[in-house]
Amino acid sequence: MSLYPKKALYYQALVGIPRGPKSQVYVVDPANGSDGNTGTTFEQPLATLPAAYAKCVANQHDVVLYVAGSASISLAAQLVWAKNYTHLIGLCAPSRLAQRARIFQTAGDLNLSPLINITATGCIFRDLYIFQGTDDAQSLVDVQVTGGRNVFENVHFAGGGHATNAITGCASLKLDGAEENLFRRCTFGLDTIAAGTGLVNLLFDSEAHRNVFEDCLFSLWAGNAGAAWVKVADATGIDRFNTFDRCTFLNTSATGLTSGFVIPAGMGAPRRLFLRDCMAYGAAKWDASDRGVLFGNMNAVTAADLSGVAVEMIT
Repeated sequence: MSLYPKKALYYQALVGIPRGPKSQVYVVDPANGSDGNTGTTFEQPLATLPAAYAKCVANQHDVVLYVAGSASISLAAQLVWAKNYTHLIGLCAPSRLAQRARIFQTAGDLNLSPLINITATGCIFRDLYIFQGTDDAQSLVDVQVTGGRNVFENVHFAGGGHATNAITGCASLKLDGAEENLFRRCTFGLDTIAAGTGLVNLLFDSEAHRNVFEDCLFSLWAGNAGAAWVKVADATGIDRFNTFDRCTFLNTSATGLTSGFVIPAGMGAPRRLFLRDCMAYGAAKWDASDRGVLFGNMNAVTAADLSGVAVEMIT
């Protein structure tokens, strides 16, 4: 009977995860595990994420199950997630912010940009908090995705967690050529550190396309008006379309953003960003440069570009 709660949690965590005839599940418990264990049961958990990832085999839907608790996972080197159809699931309460399945950058280990580089295809990431807040001006990108057709559900991408790296080039998520990924109920950014000019929650580069963001939160605390929620790196930073459905963009600092989205000149069809039923607070305009790339279905756009902007409710 004492094993039942563990077994119940085990199977609950695997709901919705594809399984194949050779699929394996590896348990990581940083508080109670050891990399000398098998990692195949709650009684024999591994201690580190790299050790569990090393055991996984690409293309067979192996799962790394991260048991949240009093300890977190710290990465001393960049983690490259390159094995297709390999999944990472946090076993924790599915809160929207700072989930307790925590992945940090080890203090003192520098120049990790990105901290996690996801090059694989067809992976699922769920219920995770990935935080980068080291006193290092070279550790700028929290997570980078170059792969395609991955699903991120309830993941908090928390870059710029220290004043030293909340600067130009900092991004909580960089989509570098990434295509057809889904981000559902995810959070991007932090409001605990003043965001410097050039910090962005999300950076598009290298013709990133057909990525979908559903019910996501983009959050920062602007220390400079030149920070932004979303940036397209250059005229070919996106291709085709990327969509934001029912997303919320927040900057609750007294310093308003000049532009919520930073979009370069020279962008033409077929490069478009679409907002559906989104809301913003804390920016002068969605796109201060009026590039003709950003489209929305909210209320009519006025000269002040106030479509979808939150206003004080006075009755």
